[in-house]
Amino acid sequence: MSSEVSAVYANALFSLASEAGDAVLQQTRSDLRECALLFSLNPDLTRLLSLPTVSVEERAGIAKKIFGDEGLTCRLLRLLIDHGRVRFLGEIADDFDALMLDYQNTVEVRVTTAVPLLPEQSERLTAALTEKLQKSVRITERIDRSILGGVIVQYGDTRIDNSVKYRLDTLKARLS
Repeated sequence: MSSEVSAVYANALFSLASEAGDAVLQQTRSDLRECALLFSLNPDLTRLLSLPTVSVEERAGIAKKIFGDEGLTCRLLRLLIDHGRVRFLGEIADDFDALMLDYQNTVEVRVTTAVPLLPEQSERLTAALTEKLQKSVRITERIDRSILGGVIVQYGDTRIDNSVKYRLDTLKARLS
């Protein structure tokens, strides 16, 4: 869940990176993802870089030893340490990803099926969604056998549930 704080930082970082060009945008996205992954895998690192009992300079020094001091992501990390907002790094990375998708005119679509889609089914679905949304589509597949059959498509705030389970539940509600 994105917060106002993470949105502000992500927008500022995106603005700086986009001014420097596509290569810097891609590098910043990659660095930010790696940094957020490292923090998610090591919650103690987040706590260490947030400790008020450790001076800001010491925390910045620790971050510099781990991440270096080159690039926009390192500058962002220093800013987050200075303002006590290291805990927002994961949200900032998510918000930055969303800005990148919008910049690339791409939409992330999560498709849930009971069995894996065949390549031709995936291609037809991608083509149909690309035409409907007028954007490039990046599909992430998820298997959930409990839906019995059919497909659930989710993008943004939209959910299209065409699963067998949903149809059976709807029929059951009508008959009750």
